[in-house]
Amino acid sequence: MKINLTENKKKILVLSCMVVLLVLAGTLSIVLNLNAGKLNDGNNSLDGTQSTFFTELQSDRELRKNEQIALLDAIINNDNSTQEAIANAEAEKLAIVNNIKTEMALEAMIKAKGFDNVAVMIGNEKINVFVDKAELLDEENATICSIIMEQTKFTIADIIVNPTMTK
Repeated sequence: MKINLTENKKKILVLSCMVVLLVLAGTLSIVLNLNAGKLNDGNNSLDGTQSTFFTELQSDRELRKNEQIALLDAIINNDNSTQEAIANAEAEKLAIVNNIKTEMALEAMIKAKGFDNVAVMIGNEKINVFVDKAELLDEENATICSIIMEQTKFTIADIIVNPTMTK
């Protein structure tokens, strides 16, 4: 059975689906944050605070990327999308998936060098690295930058290493 929808009804349907996804993502974020808060009740140590910071940073990053992928899927699956729009959406989705894999790999490599908490965020022109240290020695900064340059297309000028204040 084929349902005939006008172009406006299709757009409304797609936008409604996106709003539902956004509401679900927001609700999930709130629930996860509340659960993280319950887990840290009674634990006011700096390590617990930093772990929460990194967990929230990574969760927010994942949530934003999932929202982007959902929007791109809506373009890809829309019958009214042009071939060019579909191709662009598929390429952007692939880039997001590749960035996710690269971020996870970089975080693991940097953790292997002795950093407990690490979050990597890849943008179009810059890459941000957050590490759980009040200050970085030049050698530590060079190690992080070296890992990133070996694994990505970014140069030293594109890398921003952000030590977090733990004291």
